[in-house]
Amino acid sequence: MNCHCRLKSCGPVVARWTCGNGNVVLLCRKCLDCWFDNADDDPDLEPVAWEWIERRRVWKFDSMVIVPDSPHVAEAIRDLRRRGVPVHRR
Repeated sequence: MNCHCRLKSCGPVVARWTCGNGNVVLLCRKCLDCWFDNADDDPDLEPVAWEWIERRRVWKFDSMVIVPDSPHVAEAIRDLRRRGVPVHRR
């Protein structure tokens, strides 16, 4: 996915911005900040909705693959810190 602005300074896409006319625009972090700054100056530019685009992380434990939903990522990290990565000795 590429940022809608397609500038040389654009980074990876991090947000989905829905315009008042229904168009959906994908933005990098730098462009998202600029779009919010422009919307502060002109209320007509405010998005109808916007959301972060999260890359789903895949956690591998032995032969089992767990793909946590975004609210459960922090919980999975806490579990790893508390219990460590499971190791089976043979």
